Amino acid sequence: MRLTVLGSGSSGNALYIESGATGVLVDAGLSAKETARRMTECGIDPARLSAVVITHEHSDHIKGAHVISKATAAPVFASAATRSECRFPRGGNGIRWGDEISSSEPFQIGSLDFYPFTIPHDGADTFAFTVSSQGVKVGMVTDLGYITQLVSERLRRSDLILIESNHDLDMLKVGPYPWSVKQRIASRLGHLSNDETARWIREDFDGYAVYLVLAHISRRCNHPELARLSALGALESRGSGFFPGASGRLKLAYPDRPTEWFNL
Repeated sequence: MRLTVLGSGSSGNALYIESGATGVLVDAGLSAKETARRMTECGIDPARLSAVVITHEHSDHIKGAHVISKATAAPVFASAATRSECRFPRGGNGIRWGDEISSSEPFQIGSLDFYPFTIPHDGADTFAFTVSSQGVKVGMVTDLGYITQLVSERLRRSDLILIESNHDLDMLKVGPYPWSVKQRIASRLGHLSNDETARWIREDFDGYAVYLVLAHISRRCNHPELARLSALGALESRGSGFFPGASGRLKLAYPDRPTEWFNL
């Protein structure tokens, strides 16, 4: 299995994961043109895309899904509630819909096994996933207000974890957003702060993963280095033997470019 995060942030989220001949896009929040450009840059042929899986209906997760599905004939997998909330042009005419997915009901796309679970966010039916293939497990959790016990349990024994570290609390307080938006971001149905992600690392992360990837880092209310240092400090607080070589295994996902390939 291998994966790359094509983009992560409020301007658009998309992750590509591959095992054998199966290649799946998890979220399609970049434009179709930009998604294809970044896929090609990474050596991926967009025409061979097996499917698109949608976590929830917010525009930074579905922006390109309509055109991508029409252009590639890749089926789009989403829950019934999410699908009904997606405001695609012309009602989504031309999208090839895959099977409806639901929380805690595993589904398979080619050689990839998906295990969805509900997370606290203000979407209609927001999911996170673990994905497994040939004994390798990846956990991907973004867009949630806090880390539940279920999230911690599902992420255990993952070979790679992609997790949100959206905002710095002090930067959010003085940032440019209206007060109502600040309240939404900081709420239990909003986004993870650096502090909450660090708390999870200190208290619940099992240290098993080869890579820990911080995602959905806000451009306005965070800085990549703040997110990195917060997580790195939490890892180091567990002791030098807990996550050896942490500075090299802690990675960041950016809004404007793909990450490196993670081969697992």
